[in-house]
Amino acid sequence: MARKTTKFRDYVREQLKNPAFRRHFEDYELPVKIAVEIALLRRKRKMTQAQLAKKLGVKQQMVAQLENPEQSTMPNVRTLQRVAHALGARLQIGFQP
Repeated sequence: MARKTTKFRDYVREQLKNPAFRRHFEDYELPVKIAVEIALLRRKRKMTQAQLAKKLGVKQQMVAQLENPEQSTMPNVRTLQRVAHALGARLQIGFQP
């Protein structure tokens, strides 16, 4: 019997109808986006974590933490500004209704 496949986006869209799932999803959405953005931009700039760490004046483990959405603490705005500057990017922060 053929197995029905569901696209991940469709699955998430369906799950977001559940208020408890939506709450947890929204709690983790921003940390994941930030971690992925840092990693993607670093790779686009052809930099290793160690090279970015050197530009930031921190250890490589700190960059690994920034790129890991499972970390218990979110980086503060000043840290994000420093990362953006080191990667030759501009940090944008905003609110949406």
